[in-house]
Amino acid sequence: MQVEFHNRANAVFFSIHRAFEQSVSSVSRRNEEYKFQQLKKQHAEAMERELQKIAKEILAKFKNEKQLDEMEQIFSRFIKDYLHRFVQKVNDL
Repeated sequence: MQVEFHNRANAVFFSIHRAFEQSVSSVSRRNEEYKFQQLKKQHAEAMERELQKIAKEILAKFKNEKQLDEMEQIFSRFIKDYLHRFVQKVNDL
């Protein structure tokens, strides 16, 4: 379950990160920091929605597994980690 999540989550991460980079390519952080932050928030929220969707799909697929509650907590932590990584990578721009 974890491998499937990470494979799909990595694809989402890089896709949304590329989309973010394209959307801010013409934004000057010096003059338009608010717009940059707004776009960062929008893309982070989109990523969170996509990652939660992936987690729910995997949990539904493996609904008969014994460790489902534990996996739900693990996925929640993974989602937070991906969001943190996204914000760090974005802040380095």
